[in-house]
Amino acid sequence: MRRLLALLDTPTGRAARYGFSAVLVAGLIWSIDWQQFTALQGKFDRGLVVLATLIAGLAFPLQAWRWWLLLCAQGLTLSLPWAHLATWIGNFYNAFLLGGLGGDAVRAFYLCRDAPSSQAAGLAATFLDRVMGLIVLLSLAALTLLLKLDAVARHTELRLLLTVCAALSVASVVVFVFLCRQPPAWLVRRLGPTHSATLAAILARAHSTPVALLTALAASYAIWLLDFLSVWLLARSIGLPLPFIEVSLAMSVAYAATVLPVSVGGHGIREGALLAMLALLGLLPDEASRQLALLLAVLVWATSVLWSLVGGAVLLLARPSSPTNR
Repeated sequence: MRRLLALLDTPTGRAARYGFSAVLVAGLIWSIDWQQFTALQGKFDRGLVVLATLIAGLAFPLQAWRWWLLLCAQGLTLSLPWAHLATWIGNFYNAFLLGGLGGDAVRAFYLCRDAPSSQAAGLAATFLDRVMGLIVLLSLAALTLLLKLDAVARHTELRLLLTVCAALSVASVVVFVFLCRQPPAWLVRRLGPTHSATLAAILARAHSTPVALLTALAASYAIWLLDFLSVWLLARSIGLPLPFIEVSLAMSVAYAATVLPVSVGGHGIREGALLAMLALLGLLPDEASRQLALLLAVLVWATSVLWSLVGGAVLLLARPSSPTNR
């Protein structure tokens, strides 16, 4: 790993990284059928689309801040601008790797490069950041299902989904609380004394910073609600008056589906799950509403690609920020 990091940090390595990134950006732009977007002119409210796009973009600074809070809780002194830079670049690579794992890989790379003495703590914070976002997403899905018990009662699929989301949410909280007290003996024996000591130190720091964890948790809810609000506004912009609760439920399932490593960047899986959930909830009763839902899926995809390209621009143009707080 150290040899790879050293190679990537040489002039040749940087040129290779920038060249590879530029090819990915060009390929993504080239793959878009811009004539199809031109044909959509007049079919949506541009003002609402712009507002929805800006609201979706607000989630990324919040993601960087949440990650930075968790890093600080583990004793890392990396700066907030550094966390923003790594997060935006990670968002770009999320569009090209299976299951949206590119962002985590990029953040792990920058951690190993800029904080080599705190790799374990930094990777633990990154893992917690990922898991916290997923658990909050599942809890929101469970909450929205509880608010739509009439629909849950009619559909076996929704009852199963409620059971899974609620069980995973509760189990995650129980496991986290249990581990923060003391690692179980069987885990200590399996890890060995060195790794067990590292794990104990990570858990002790997490347990000693409840304010940071609660703030990161609140940021997670804000991130997802901003995203749901963006999709709700996109639906309004094309004349598809979907209720906000149903949009939140559909997008919760859609984003949870992208965790599975079955598609590049979750493209297609996210939009397909969105359409499937809207149909299951009975919100697409006729051909006209189904056509509008397809347009909504295209706009959701376009918004995600746009912000991915912003991350690519950050990778190519931004100067490296100071990795440590001053």
